[in-house]
This record gives sequence, structure tokens and C-alpha cells, in this order.
Amino acid sequence: MKLHCCYSEKVTVPATKPNITFQGQGFDLTAIMWNDTANSSHGTFYSASVSVFAAGFVAKNISFINVAPIPRPGDVGAQAVALRIGGDQAAFWGCGFFGAQDTLHDDRGRHYFKECFIQGSIDFIFGDARSLYENCRLISIADPVPAGVRSITGSVTAHARESNQENTGYSFVNCSIGGTGWIWLGRAWRPYSRVVFAYTSMSNIIASDGWNDWNDPSRDQSVFYGEYKCTGDGAHLAGRVPYALELSDVQALPYLNTSFIDGDLWLKPYCDSLISA
Repeated sequence: MKLHCCYSEKVTVPATKPNITFQGQGFDLTAIMWNDTANSSHGTFYSASVSVFAAGFVAKNISFINVAPIPRPGDVGAQAVALRIGGDQAAFWGCGFFGAQDTLHDDRGRHYFKECFIQGSIDFIFGDARSLYENCRLISIADPVPAGVRSITGSVTAHARESNQENTGYSFVNCSIGGTGWIWLGRAWRPYSRVVFAYTSMSNIIASDGWNDWNDPSRDQSVFYGEYKCTGDGAHLAGRVPYALELSDVQALPYLNTSFIDGDLWLKPYCDSLISA
């Protein structure tokens, strides 16, 4: 990616600075980047190139990049976050998120991602937010596997819902998943992890079992992993883990539009301003 405007700095938007907008010329033209890792910043959560804790944050046509080296299997402390979003009511339109392990820390709050490009390898969208991803491209850069070998090399999500009292989760609607590796759709970072993929095109990099319980079978009874009318070689449901759900129309409905994130209460003014900008 050849960037015209690249800002090399570590940026934090504190909770005391609400309603800030970052706008670039295009996610492939404008970026903010840094190179911290969990080791260098004393924790994955602190490795983000950009951290946002304020409410009402908006980003349009800009990328967030962590240029730390891609970790090798078994590396410790090499997690490198591009963006951490921990503020409520955030909207991202036409943005890019580039990294490898733990690229996008979708941490807390209600968030909307529209027509974004998200690249990573292991758990590259993770956290405990309630977020809707529409028309986004999810690109795995996990290690390729030799022909005929089915060794897991990555995962798209690691949602961290702690209890069934939390109204959090990730919903992916009309997205696409491609790239390299042999990856899961999600891992149960916490016991009540909740992720839905609807109308999403999945390439053959998706493992046939689809999901992973973080090697804790007790989580099989509490996670909520749903798929609805997805397509592509990776969308076949026959080999999925027993706790994965093929959602009915009624089950899927709450996850298919912005009502999932209470968008009628806050999102429309953001969308109007993004479209007109």
C-alpha cells in the first residue's frame, strides 16, 4: 500500500475529548501508524497505535496501522494493536485496520464499521464491544498451510462477553473473508462470547469446524456463535462444531441492521455527516 499521507505517532483520544473526527483522503492514502507490541508497551491493551476512549468518535477514509513485525508461531508478547476503540457511539466509514495478531481491539461501547478493510492473523478483531460490521473486507494474513494439511493458523474474532447479562457481541453483515491460512471464524476468549456472520462470503480459508471454545468445553454451553445465509467454500455448515448455530430468520433478525447497536438513537447524524463530508 502506497500512502500519500502517513503520520507516524502514537495517538490517544481521552474520554474528556468527545465528538472528535479523523478524516483522510482514503484508507489506502492516509494513515496513522506506530510500532508498539505487548512487550514494548507492557501489555496488549497498551500497544495500540491509536487509542480512543471518548464517546462520539468518527473516522472516515483513514487507516490505522501497527507496523510491528508479524509474530511467528510461539512468539510471546508480539501482539500489536492498530486501533483500540473503548468509547461509546463510534462510527468508522471506509477505514483500514492493518496488523497481524490483535489488529483491532474493539473493546467497549457501541460501534459501527461500514465498508472497512481489516487485516490480521490471530484474533484480529477482539474485545467486548457491541459492534455492527457492514460490507467490510476481512483479510487474513495467517501462515499459509501446505496442500492437504489442515493446521489452524489464525482466527478472525475473539469476543470477550463475560456473562449472559452483558448485551455485547459482534455482527458481520454482507462482509467477505479471504486471504491466507486455515482459520476459525472466532475463538471464545470469554465464556459468553457472541459473534454472528450473516450474508457473508467466506473463502476456503475457513476451517470446516468454524469455531473454537478456547480449549474449554464448558464454554460450549454459553457461547453464541451464529451463521445466517452465508456463501462461499468456507460457509458449509456440515462440519461445524456442535455449538455453532444455523440461525433461523427470527433468530438472525436482531443482528442484521443498526438496531443491534441502538443505531436509531445515535447513528443517523453520524452517517449524514459522513456522507456529506
